[in-house]
Amino acid sequence: MTNPLRWAAIAAGALLAAAPALAAEKRFGLTSFEAIELLADVDVEVTARAPVSAVATGPQDALDRLEVEARDGRLVISERRFAGDEKRGRARGTVTVRVNAANLRSATLAGAGALRIDTLKGQRVVIGLRGPGRLSVERIDADRLSVATIGNGTMTLGGQAKQAQLMLSGANTVDAGALRIDALVSDSEGAGDHLLHAVKSAAITARGVGRTVVLGRPVCTVRNVGSGTVDCGAER
Repeated sequence: MTNPLRWAAIAAGALLAAAPALAAEKRFGLTSFEAIELLADVDVEVTARAPVSAVATGPQDALDRLEVEARDGRLVISERRFAGDEKRGRARGTVTVRVNAANLRSATLAGAGALRIDTLKGQRVVIGLRGPGRLSVERIDADRLSVATIGNGTMTLGGQAKQAQLMLSGANTVDAGALRIDALVSDSEGAGDHLLHAVKSAAITARGVGRTVVLGRPVCTVRNVGSGTVDCGAER
């Protein structure tokens, strides 16, 4: 092999070695569910349509650890752990799970993952966030909404609810300015900043150092026992 050909072959081999491996795909057979619980540090995208299904893409070794199981009306997404994982480190590349869910009413995220949902709908809708993850719901349609957060994650909510009770703890950020709530009750503590939207009434208790802003023109009842600020009845 002449020198030019030899160097071309070496360069081509180096490019192939440096290129990322193609993402693998794994499909999961599911039964119906109304709640989703994300316990893995992966990205999950949920679309409201039938039939129910889940497809994951990412590095093959990460997919081998991924567990997606529907049981007792809940879809649980988690990861298997093995001895020595702390020494091996995480697989390179992101795992993305795309889920179809026909009648989702509840969503919980624990950990550093990301959970994006287009629709949560029902008489009673429940949302929970624990840890540094990111949870967003584009459209909520609920008679009663319950939201609980703890940690330093980020939550973004839109849609409408007749009644909503929020329990917010930690340094998390909640942006619910696009969620119109007729009767809002919020109890927060910690360093988090929260943007809310109430239509008729807002009962706000703030115990921490963060800032709470309530959009709209509701009748406000404010109990601020921390060093943070509460601005109720603010226009965007």
